[in-house]
Amino acid sequence: MNAFDRQVSQTPLIEKTRRFFIDRKGIGFFKAILESYEDVAIFSVLDGKSGLIELIYPRYFETDVLAIVHDMINYDIVIKEAPDDE
Repeated sequence: MNAFDRQVSQTPLIEKTRRFFIDRKGIGFFKAILESYEDVAIFSVLDGKSGLIELIYPRYFETDVLAIVHDMINYDIVIKEAPDDE
């Protein structure tokens, strides 16, 4: 086992879950973009009518995931974080 393998095996894979509301018309596009990043996050539609989605991802991908979410504004897709009680 080399130093890199030891470092990776000691890094906790703590997941984070966040929920967002997204324009319904943009759900498929956002899912395709997110999936193109392979294994960055798990995407689930919780309520298609309201556009409620859930993203589950390792904490070390949080910067990447949030950058993808914020970039959707460039495609006229509005994504807003859902309150914790949703």
